[in-house]
Amino acid sequence: MWSPRGSSTPIARSPLEVLPTALLILLGVILMPIAIKAIFYFVLAPLAARLPPVRLRPDCDGGLTLETGASSVSRAVTVDSVHELLVHPEFLQSASVAGEKTTQWLLNWRFALTSLSAGMVALTRIRCDVPETFVISATRNALAEIGVLNLPAGSAVVMQPHNLVGVIQQRGSPLRITAHWRLTSLHAWLTLQLRYLVLHGPARLIVQGCRGVRVEPATGGRAINQAATIAFSANLPYSTHRCETFAAYLFGQKELLNDIFGSALDAGGSQACEVGSFVYSEIPNAERKAGITGRGLEGLTDSVLKVLGV
Repeated sequence: MWSPRGSSTPIARSPLEVLPTALLILLGVILMPIAIKAIFYFVLAPLAARLPPVRLRPDCDGGLTLETGASSVSRAVTVDSVHELLVHPEFLQSASVAGEKTTQWLLNWRFALTSLSAGMVALTRIRCDVPETFVISATRNALAEIGVLNLPAGSAVVMQPHNLVGVIQQRGSPLRITAHWRLTSLHAWLTLQLRYLVLHGPARLIVQGCRGVRVEPATGGRAINQAATIAFSANLPYSTHRCETFAAYLFGQKELLNDIFGSALDAGGSQACEVGSFVYSEIPNAERKAGITGRGLEGLTDSVLKVLGV
């Protein structure tokens, strides 16, 4: 339509004229997440699998066991005159009236922000003069089970603190925690876990897992759904490998990466013999499932796209 020179009236366009542009924008919105997922699956994940694994504390022992060999809805733990129990108050189901009970505001003051983000704040500290029994249970989660990990002296375990609900430690010798950064590892960038927290024994770690907690030895290399991982021995080689099929990842049925603990082959081509274990939930944590966006850098990319309106 003709418009006089200098007129501010916009030129009307027919729907058929703008339809190709609208279809291209719609097609871009649909294909952009698929293209990003394809890059992560076919390019970045295979590249990471060919790189050396992360090994945080090869000098530590790999000793790590699950007491009684299984988790349960509730677990009874005993506190004697040498040890103390630190536990999140909502997990303390039954307690002896004996013993001194006070509040410890943070699990570790050196890692204050980590303790806050993991919910390990305002913990109940229990000390007893004679052995007393206390029952630990996930009172607000019907699917959670409690397991007690025995971490001997000289051993260390890599753990995400949100799985930790309590600690039994020696009085005057609090649980030692160290932080390890891996800024040059593609495995770390793909999972967006650039800092690893290592818990050192001796201690007994009280953890929760959905439908149960399992501990397996990492003999010959073992793979597990990344969303199910709770902890692993700090001496083990840790790496990532993409899930089995692209379709399962694309439709959110599987996360992009599986966690790999131990090495299937050593440098000489023979089977490796790392002594260590990994801990996982029977059912992956629903809050950590990839869904359509994914976890780690893939999820970060999707968040950026949302900010851009895609």
